[in-house]
Amino acid sequence: MFYEKKNSSFALFVVLGALIAAPLLRAQTYDPKRVQDYIDARVDRDLNQSIIVGVISMAGERFYSAGQVSPTDARAPQSDDVFEIGSVTNTFTATAASSMVVDRQLSWLQPVNAFLPDYVETPSFGHLPLQLVHLATHTSGLPHNPPNLQPQNPADPFADYTNDHTYVAISVIGLTIPPGQEYKFSMLGYGLLGHVITLRANMSYEDLIQDRIGRPLALKETSTQPVPEKVLPGFQGSEQVPNWHWDGLVGGGGLYSSARDLLRFVSAHLQMIKLDKNDKRAFLSTQNAYKTTSMPHTMVAYGWHVTRKGLRGVYWQNGKTAGYASYIGFCPATKTGCVVLTNSSIPLDELGFYILDPDAFPLPKPPPSGVRPAKQLREYEGAYQIGPEAVLVVSREGGKLYAQIPGQPRYRVYPVGKNEFAYASGDVRLLFERTRQGVVGVTVTIGFKQLQGKKVR
Repeated sequence: MFYEKKNSSFALFVVLGALIAAPLLRAQTYDPKRVQDYIDARVDRDLNQSIIVGVISMAGERFYSAGQVSPTDARAPQSDDVFEIGSVTNTFTATAASSMVVDRQLSWLQPVNAFLPDYVETPSFGHLPLQLVHLATHTSGLPHNPPNLQPQNPADPFADYTNDHTYVAISVIGLTIPPGQEYKFSMLGYGLLGHVITLRANMSYEDLIQDRIGRPLALKETSTQPVPEKVLPGFQGSEQVPNWHWDGLVGGGGLYSSARDLLRFVSAHLQMIKLDKNDKRAFLSTQNAYKTTSMPHTMVAYGWHVTRKGLRGVYWQNGKTAGYASYIGFCPATKTGCVVLTNSSIPLDELGFYILDPDAFPLPKPPPSGVRPAKQLREYEGAYQIGPEAVLVVSREGGKLYAQIPGQPRYRVYPVGKNEFAYASGDVRLLFERTRQGVVGVTVTIGFKQLQGKKVR
């Protein structure tokens, strides 16, 4: 379903748009029905538990939702429901740092070791120091995760990783290329940046984000410490997974937020809400492209990636944790921003790109649902020995067929041919072997690898 809010503060823009910005409005060609149909199909195919999409444009706000928040809670997700946002946190960390740069509390060119205790050995390459700009643009040369990440609870991997662990990690890492030379996404780098700016501000990351972004934008649900009752449960496949908790690397992925808050955040980057002069400079400064990346048509800015596949540039960042996936982005040329949140681990980045630039990023069709008689589905149920100690379990529930590979959650599979089923993502296919005695085996194709299995029960 979708619901729409007309924002009176946009009234003047809408009137002026009809007179002087007609090309802008004509560029907004995404189809609202396609958006709703797409997220409905994703939920129907069990790819996502629930989805909330927010769009901001010159016409106001519009929200779309699909699914129910959990198998035991049938309500649809709302714009103020709270999700883990993972690496979307980077955009907040970069914006807070940019605000401090504008206020002359920081310089992007300052070396990282200027802020850390003297006993911490900060990585360098010869005489070239690691600078704040390198952390903010993923050009530090640091790995994605710290080498000493050994969680007590793998299901909550960052809960016991402290700032002291970060100090140890960066003290033992040796840079193999000069800082600033090559893009390499680093959650460790952004966690370190978040820590550095808290040391400079002499406040916690939570307080710093609220001071620099939360209160100026009147954000209500964006926090490292959300109200537990407002947080939707996260899922991998059909299995609920625990939330993540953060300590030393919180600036790299520890924020929670809602669709409404994130839409207001991208509105600020689009200069569509009133900001004071310094805040405006801080938000705009994060959009300066810094370095090309290995991704096609894409550069990295400060917390954002910038993809220019067509005539218009799209600023974006995504995030993924164990049970959530997120995407936020905006297109300055069309004054359009969007947020896509799901409490499932399978992302929907393609939907965000489509909304922001449908000409350059056509929306793919969701996989066909396919229907097989319940009697036929029963024949595929059972356990299949696909390795010495690996058993593929195929089960049926509510007229749907599911498969569970050892060590993975259970996923729904869809008929794609005679005796053949596939994950909705298409990366795993099951071809069942049938004889006069019925189904006796299966061939599992995962990428280019094939596993043969006999039905054992």
